[in-house]
Amino acid sequence: GVRQAVQLKRHTAHGGQVMEKRILSAEELMPEYTELLKAGAELPLSVSGASMLPFLYPGRDAVFLKAPSGKFEWGDILLYRRTNGRYILHRLQKIRDDGLYFAGDAQDVIEGPVLPEQVVGTVTGVRRCGRYVGRKSPSWLFYKYVWRLSLGRRGRMFTLFRRIKNTFGRKK
Repeated sequence: GVRQAVQLKRHTAHGGQVMEKRILSAEELMPEYTELLKAGAELPLSVSGASMLPFLYPGRDAVFLKAPSGKFEWGDILLYRRTNGRYILHRLQKIRDDGLYFAGDAQDVIEGPVLPEQVVGTVTGVRRCGRYVGRKSPSWLFYKYVWRLSLGRRGRMFTLFRRIKNTFGRKK
């Protein structure tokens, strides 16, 4: 699920300040976060799950979100809320009359339909490996257009990559 690290400034009894880092759950974060998006803010969100591998790594990467415009195109990365209340960040695979269909970049199964009203944010860019990656960058376009063709074969591809890495990777 969605989690976010935030920096909190706390005043000490002696007049000093201490910075604390706290992880917020989706239940704590998302009500105010979605209101800020609706008000026009563009906000960062740390990636916490592995479903968007290999494009986005949990704990390392972050996305920048803005409120959805209502106009979606396949390949967009969107934050939506499932009917069970969980927030999910996945790539849009299909747009049909009955709704939107999604899959994470590491997944072979398409989820949907998701109603457009369930979408709470559109990814405008990402911080990947510490560098900004925009929607027109080569790596973004690779995952949008080329990686999409791997749907249905990703599990086997990850197994093959892992075997190659274990066989030919650096020995400690």
